[in-house]
Formats: sequence, C-alpha cells, structure tokens
Amino acid sequence: MTLIETMEITQATKADIDGILAIQSQIYRIDTLPKNAAEILSDLIESDNCTVIVAKENGTVLSSALLFYLLIPAHGKPYALLEGMVVDKNIRGKGVGTALMKKIIAVAGEKGCYKINFTSGKDRADTHKFYENLGFKKWGLEFRMDLK
Repeated sequence: MTLIETMEITQATKADIDGILAIQSQIYRIDTLPKNAAEILSDLIESDNCTVIVAKENGTVLSSALLFYLLIPAHGKPYALLEGMVVDKNIRGKGVGTALMKKIIAVAGEKGCYKINFTSGKDRADTHKFYENLGFKKWGLEFRMDLK
C-alpha cells in the first residue's frame, strides 16, 4: 500500500497538537515556537470559525493546515483563509499535499465559502506551481506591515 492509501485526512483533535507544532517551523521559518502555541492551537481546534485539518499515518501528523472562515457582508457568506499549510519536508512529493488540499477545498465548500485565499512567500516557486496545478490562480498582491 502507498502512503496515500494508508493515511487519513481529518479534522484535528487536541491529541494532534504536538504533531502539528512539530512541523510548524517548516512553513513559518521560525526557530522556536512561542510558549502559548499549544494553547492557541487548542483554542483553534475548538473554534467554530476555524477548522484545523491534518493528514496522519499511524497517528503521526504528516501535514496540517488552518482554515479560517471570515463572513463578508457584501457576499452574504464567508470566504476561507488558508493559513500555515505544511507537509513534512521528509515526505513531500508523495501526494500528501494534494490530498490535503482536496480536503481543504471540500471543507470550504461545505462551509458555504465563496473563495479560498492564502498567501505564499514570493520565493517559493515550486509551491506556487503546486497550487496552480490544483486550479488556484495568482490574484492581486499581498501588502504587509510587520507589527511588534
């Protein structure tokens, strides 16, 4: 059996917190997590405005993503903001990310979202190609101001 056949993609539980946090540095380019990271993630797992999705094999988190729902009055429904989608660097290229993204798209549709937005570092060309192969389009520009 292949990895894709043996893994499960599901909504995260609090039992997944350590596994999710273990791969966060691979997406956020950080050396250490803040002391309250587990508490924040626990709150997000319980939130109605966010779905934390994981791909796991034998209980080990291989990939994770946060999907936030932002209600927009002009559309009368939410859009989904995808944040922190990461596949463990040791298993990239095996279809895990594609499977996770298909689940993310399905969940956003089930929540009645009219679009999915996310940002990606401009230096991640391979990642951009991955998203484009899934049907996402480059749209607009990201403007950012880092705050303390």
